[in-house]
Amino acid sequence: MKHRAFVTVCLLLLANTLTVPLANSTTMMNRDEFSPQDMVIRDDAFHGRGKLPFTEWWYFDAMLDNGYSVQMSIRIISLLGKGLVFERLDIYYNNTIIIDQTKTFQIRDLNASSEIPLVQLQGTTIFTGTLNTTTGFFDYAVSFEFPGYAANLRFVGCTQGWKGQQKGGDWWAVALPRADVSGSLIVDNETIYVVGTGYHDHNWDITATSVMRFGWFWGKFNSPDYTVTWSILLPNRISKVPILVVNKRNASYLAIPQSEVWFSAEDIHSDHLMRVPHFFNIGTMTKTVLLIVDMAVIHVDYKRIMGTMHYWRFHVKCTGTILLDGRAQTINGVFIAEYVRFR
Repeated sequence: MKHRAFVTVCLLLLANTLTVPLANSTTMMNRDEFSPQDMVIRDDAFHGRGKLPFTEWWYFDAMLDNGYSVQMSIRIISLLGKGLVFERLDIYYNNTIIIDQTKTFQIRDLNASSEIPLVQLQGTTIFTGTLNTTTGFFDYAVSFEFPGYAANLRFVGCTQGWKGQQKGGDWWAVALPRADVSGSLIVDNETIYVVGTGYHDHNWDITATSVMRFGWFWGKFNSPDYTVTWSILLPNRISKVPILVVNKRNASYLAIPQSEVWFSAEDIHSDHLMRVPHFFNIGTMTKTVLLIVDMAVIHVDYKRIMGTMHYWRFHVKCTGTILLDGRAQTINGVFIAEYVRFR
């Protein structure tokens, strides 16, 4: 509530002064910070590390009409050139999970291009991505199919993608901070046509060094014209390293210095013998952008991933305000977020 009152006053004082446009702002970040840069199509292709141990994954989610939401992922874990590939589909209705399906493949079943976003498993195309030369943004066709259930969706990007290398050496590329989504779900063998808003990212060079950290929080939310992608890296139980990137619809992006980001995690519940927050607050006030958003958890879905990751997927109700380009916009909607712990 203190932050909310503070922002209200600031909005009144600064509405006519914050008029700096979005730009690819890496100059404001120091060398120790996550510093996003422009993506090219090859960044979202398969990277791998040969016979060296690695983990790599592609992630998609979408908030759809008719009360549905969906999460899809491909995860690879490899050791000495051998390993496993996990294809996952989760479908939610009214924020509650109705299907949770995983297929496991040998890495020899994987055909993944190192030039373009293209993943096939046993000859079946799971997703493919292209660059729309008219908009300059990425488009994806995604097809995750399981007995009686499927998600066949097109993601049409409406924001510029970005990538950055984290201190542990791993890369995080957000190809689609925001996308217009259309297509169909199959639920209990019934086809449901849907539209909505989606997100897609890709992580690679995930090594033992990367997972030595305690964990992270991650999420995103939208106003009519802006999309905010955020993450809070947890090197240990106490330290917090924030990442916050703002995209403008049909335009570029802006990274906020970590020293200008505040974050809190509250309303702690016990879940699988661990302390898990159910309310988050994130914000910033710089010469360019003013943001304050509350995130209240309305549903929690716990998973154990690859035997080492404790993973909580949240549906969160996001409410708040963003002030940019001299105008304030309201943030009010339900979005997917997550909390990951390695120990």
